[in-house]
Amino acid sequence: MSSEHVSRMNDLLASSPDVRESCAALDRDYTIAYELHDGPDGGTVHWVLAFERGTGARFSLVPARTADLTYVGAWTAAIRTTRAARAGATSDEDTFELRGDPSVPGRIADAYRVAQRVATIESELPDV
Repeated sequence: MSSEHVSRMNDLLASSPDVRESCAALDRDYTIAYELHDGPDGGTVHWVLAFERGTGARFSLVPARTADLTYVGAWTAAIRTTRAARAGATSDEDTFELRGDPSVPGRIADAYRVAQRVATIESELPDV
């Protein structure tokens, strides 16, 4: 995911009243992080999605100082999981270690669905 891709996603998220409304309905701010090892350059890749009651949702490639839930695993597993989700399936072969509160996805489900609908940008995933 390039910084240009993230910038476009964040522009879409910031301009959406639906995203702001769904985040305002949360009981508090939430951050979900992905710590993905063995990225394309061999290093760790960070994907961070913050849901903030006052401002909406935003995506970042910068490691989170703190996160309510962090998925830790291989970058290739994240790509395969994303590819499967786009196809309407799940990926059984790849699992992530969870660090933090596993109830977070349920707590933010509505805001996540709205953010995903608003900010999904067509892109090609690398072959892994």
